[in-house]
Amino acid sequence: MTEPGVTRWQALANAADNGQLYLNPDAAVSCSRACDEFLEKLVAHQAAARLLADVNGLGEFESGRALRVRFAQKAMGGANNLVDVLQSHIDVVTEMQIVFKKFFADTTAVDTRNSMAIDQNGPN
Repeated sequence: MTEPGVTRWQALANAADNGQLYLNPDAAVSCSRACDEFLEKLVAHQAAARLLADVNGLGEFESGRALRVRFAQKAMGGANNLVDVLQSHIDVVTEMQIVFKKFFADTTAVDTRNSMAIDQNGPN
């Protein structure tokens, strides 16, 4: 169970920091790349959703104006609007990527330290 106010992915990041979670560095790199690709798509969809807030062509009757407002708010600004929902997905994928990067960033740091130790002490 996670602490209050801590997301599942933040809890996994903490577990990784504390050595309680392991992921193969190659798998972590693949997952991080998948996050990059997915984030790119989410950001593009979010930009498109912002354009949907500019609703035209429903006429000038009261019902047409009401529909324009309703559709515009579903795209951006209203309750559970698409822009905000996509942002919540972007936030989660970003948190996921932070966890994945810990595994290959830590591996790189360990490799660098080991390499420096070998350079200083020789390959004994």
